[in-house]
Amino acid sequence: MAGQTAAQKAAEEKAAKEAAEKAAKAAEAEKAAVVAAAAEVEPKATLYTVTGAAVVLRMSDGQERYLYRGAVVNGAEFAQSSIQHGVSIGLIKASD
Repeated sequence: MAGQTAAQKAAEEKAAKEAAEKAAKAAEAEKAAVVAAAAEVEPKATLYTVTGAAVVLRMSDGQERYLYRGAVVNGAEFAQSSIQHGVSIGLIKASD
């Protein structure tokens, strides 16, 4: 990288920026797909969004799931006590 020209560096920065934008769009599309799928499977299910950096929620079958900020959580898939605890400590909130 020491012998890199300004044009090469600019091209690499542009490629990195485009890759980051593409990844952000893919993450947004995935989030929308999860919300749509949850609405189709459980139309009356309450959806939550992870607001903390991360949260560990216990699923209905007893397993634990690590979820990160921005993740959409279908309340029907998780133990109610776990959901209530996550809400009470501010790590998740009901989606609008």
